[in-house]
Order: sequence, then C-alpha cells, then structure tokens
Amino acid sequence: MPLISKLERSTLNRKSLPIFLLAGFFIVQIIGTPMLVSARNWLQDRDQNRENVERVSELVKKNENYLLEKSILQVLSQSNLKLKHAMAITTTVIGESKKHDIPVSLLLAIMKKESEFNIYARSSVNAMGLMQIHPLIWDSYTKKLNLDVTRKKAFDPALNIMVASALLSDLRLQYQKKGYDEDILWEYVLSAYYAGSTSLKDGLKKNHRYYVRKVREYEQKIRSAI
Repeated sequence: MPLISKLERSTLNRKSLPIFLLAGFFIVQIIGTPMLVSARNWLQDRDQNRENVERVSELVKKNENYLLEKSILQVLSQSNLKLKHAMAITTTVIGESKKHDIPVSLLLAIMKKESEFNIYARSSVNAMGLMQIHPLIWDSYTKKLNLDVTRKKAFDPALNIMVASALLSDLRLQYQKKGYDEDILWEYVLSAYYAGSTSLKDGLKKNHRYYVRKVREYEQKIRSAI
C-alpha cells in the first residue's frame, strides 16, 4: 500500500510539473514584462537625461564663450581693426588660451604692447604682425607646428597668435625647468619673449622690467574689461 501511494504521488507530480511550469511561465510573462518595460524605460530616461545634461553643458560653454567673445570684441573695438580681423583674433585667442593655459588677458596685453593691435606692424628688426614675431622664430615655429606657410602669412592674425602662443608656452616650460617660482616666472618669460633668452644671462635688466611692467598694466586693464 505504501508503495502504491508513492507511485500515485510520483505520477501526480509528473503530471503536475508541466502545469506548474506553464503557470510559472505566465506569471513571469505577466509580472516580468512590465518590469522589463520599466527597466527599458529607465535606461532610455537615463540616456535621455545624459543627453540633456550634455546639451545643457554645451549651451553653457557656448554662452560663456559668447560672453567672452563679446568682451574681447569690445576691447578690440578701440583699435583700428576691421571686424573680420577682430573676429579672427577673438576666436584664435580663446582657442590658444585654452590650448596653452595662457590667460586671454595676457595674450591681448602682449598684442597691445607689441603692435597696438596692428596686424601689419613691422619693427626695425623686421619683427612681424600682431605679436611681433622675428622671421627666424617664425620659420622655426611654423615648421614645428606643421604650418606650410611663408613669412608673408605672419601678418595673418590667427597664424601670428598661434606661433606666439606656442613660443610663450615653450618659454614658460624653459623657465619652469630652471626652477623659477610662479611669482617671477612670467617676468622671465615675457622678458625672453621681448628680447630673447640670451638677453637674460645676467638677470632682468631695466629694459626687461619696463616691458614687463607695461604688459602687466595692459593686462590688468583688459582683465577688468573682460
């Protein structure tokens, strides 16, 4: 009798198994489908939120650039620049400032001191353009930057700023390696830019200090304007 009962229970269990499996399948379908849909929606919402955040960030950056561009153009409007040249200077200065971590106000101050924002300026020693690049420096840095251009292009404001910014960046690195503290570092960088590194063999001289002082004065005024 116990044996028969065991057989009957075994048979019943085998017959019930498909029913339980089928019931389980429908339960999963009923409960699981909304869960899957909910998970999918959550992922889509998360992706959408990420896209929204990226869009907002991009708009903020554009707005920040717009305000900066507007301020720079106001500074440049005091010169005799044509609008297309002012726009080229503005765009390039912002880009080179970010690329080399050099303040916009400092780049503009150097331009002010070197050429009064005259893109066609040429000095008695043949330094060229906005930031007064010496021909030999121009040749060296256009090659370094893979710019296939002649010296005539030194009067292109964008290219002139690119070369000058790369030179300033290299000079900063040069004097950083010599161990100069930040408070005096830029005095040497600006002096070397003005008169060459060899002029600093015996330290800063009167002409160096005058140049640095004027650049700093312009920078302070420009910084307050932008």
